[in-house]
Amino acid sequence: MNASETNGQNSANEDNELSRMRDENKKLIDLVAEIDDKYKRSLADAENTRIRMRKQVDDAKVYGIQSFCKDLLEVADVLHTAVDSVPQEAIRGDNKVLKSLYSGLEMTEKQLQTVFRRHGLIQMNPIGEKFDPNSHHALFEALVPDKEPGSVATVTKVGYKLHDRTIRPAMVGVVKANP
Repeated sequence: MNASETNGQNSANEDNELSRMRDENKKLIDLVAEIDDKYKRSLADAENTRIRMRKQVDDAKVYGIQSFCKDLLEVADVLHTAVDSVPQEAIRGDNKVLKSLYSGLEMTEKQLQTVFRRHGLIQMNPIGEKFDPNSHHALFEALVPDKEPGSVATVTKVGYKLHDRTIRPAMVGVVKANP
């Protein structure tokens, strides 16, 4: 073999080797780009999960007492019924025991409402407000001439919100539009 053939063969081998290396380099660059993309997506997914978990933990702190509050609302209703069931004439009379008992019930009801407010449980008495299906439960409609149609005419049971979430809608009667 002469020198020009050997140089030509070496040049061809070098070209093949260079071409193989370029192909391998391109594959490695594509692999790095793919791995980098997966890494960035994993970071974004982890951040989204972290944010979602933080929100769930915060909500659990705020609304974790919701079922306890619902149970206490029944106690508040019974207490309110007891206070309302005492006729005013009986309190004005000479019966000091009844007056004391009534005063104790009123103080207990006020203290219970104070505790509710301290923990974010707010009473909703929507009399005269526009009917809101997210906060009110319509029990009936009534024709009331001097009230605006669609407003709350009567509240049969007050509602409650825990922070911004309705945990018991107010039971209401709604003003019916004149026919």
